[in-house]
Amino acid sequence: MKDLIQAHKKLIETVKEQMGFSDYGMYWLAFLEGGLTIWLLDRIFFHWLKF
Repeated sequence: MKDLIQAHKKLIETVKEQMGFSDYGMYWLAFLEGGLTIWLLDRIFFHWLKF
């Protein structure tokens, strides 16, 4: 499990450096990604599949 956590931290740092984002920018990116995911799931389940 520790290896997975370390790999994830390294990936986040790599993406942050490549995109030139600060920690604050990464927080916004995660927030927008989460919002887009929820919106997409809402569209799939409640509009296309009529649940």
